[in-house]
Amino acid sequence: MDSYQYKITVGYPVYNVEKYVYKSLKSILDQDFIGYEVILVDDCSNDNSMSIVQDLLASHPNGNIVNIIKHKENAGLSVARNTAIDNASGKYIYFVDSDDFIPANALSVLYKTAEEYNTDVVIGSNYQIKDGKTRKNILPHMEFLKKDDFKSYYYSNMNDFIPDTSWNILFSMSFLNSYNLRFPRIRFHEDIAFGALYYPYIQRIAIISDLTYYYLIRYDSLMNLQHRELIGTNELSDAIELCEIIKSACLKWRDSPYYGGICAKTLKICFFQIVGILKHRDKIPEDIDNRIIQKMIKHLDSIWAIPHLKQLRLYNLFFYLLGVFPKNLTVYLIHKICKKKGYFKPYYQ
Repeated sequence: MDSYQYKITVGYPVYNVEKYVYKSLKSILDQDFIGYEVILVDDCSNDNSMSIVQDLLASHPNGNIVNIIKHKENAGLSVARNTAIDNASGKYIYFVDSDDFIPANALSVLYKTAEEYNTDVVIGSNYQIKDGKTRKNILPHMEFLKKDDFKSYYYSNMNDFIPDTSWNILFSMSFLNSYNLRFPRIRFHEDIAFGALYYPYIQRIAIISDLTYYYLIRYDSLMNLQHRELIGTNELSDAIELCEIIKSACLKWRDSPYYGGICAKTLKICFFQIVGILKHRDKIPEDIDNRIIQKMIKHLDSIWAIPHLKQLRLYNLFFYLLGVFPKNLTVYLIHKICKKKGYFKPYYQ
């Protein structure tokens, strides 16, 4: 039986967040929960973030629960989170982004749920803050506690009710370590990739309506593309690599009865990576060959395999056809779909 020094490890990467880190870290230290540690990963900030951290730790009564691990160089959020996983001493791990904050009962609520249902994963609801206004994003309370119940539900439809984030999720460390689940080494959209990697392994999950996180929507965030003049080619490379990573992972489930659903949801992620590229194509300094876009959406199987899939055959056929049409027709059709569905509209006005 696994033995843990703490009930929860909070994984907390820090990089250039001097405006937000005091409030964020203080909310973690102010928890009403007993028996947790914080693995703070200093990802080589070049602002005053770590000075603010040190001052807070020196003055806060819970400052001694924080273990600071400094990277030798800036490595990005994925590597920072993996550093937290690899050094965690908690039964569970919970990630907080250093520009967000959590209510005082967050860890208590999540831990109680995890222990009650013996979960691999607990996902909480959240507040979203934009332009000084706060709104509630409340998820429906759902529990999947029998083998394959979650996969049977999640991979039978294309609705994605689970947030494509890694924050505000309490992961069992035994779950992550049993399947060697780690964040892929990409700097953008790592949450989406990680979700695609771990969802198929889930056996027991609870999704709760309790609000356990405050998510700050920042216009100056790297992820908020519409407010930037240029998008680096490294971000394009990461989008392409993301599709390669999750497609490769999908193939591991080829003998699974849920392979059809896993395939369709994998290609849906690739589709929306393409949507992001096309939406902001004028901001990418290098021209993008349509063959690259077509390769991103290319199906993993032949047309003859699709009728034998047990879930989402029509979606699989749709993605298959997008991947075999002439490249310019593929991009034209995706453009038409995006305009009709409103996918090119700004996310945040």
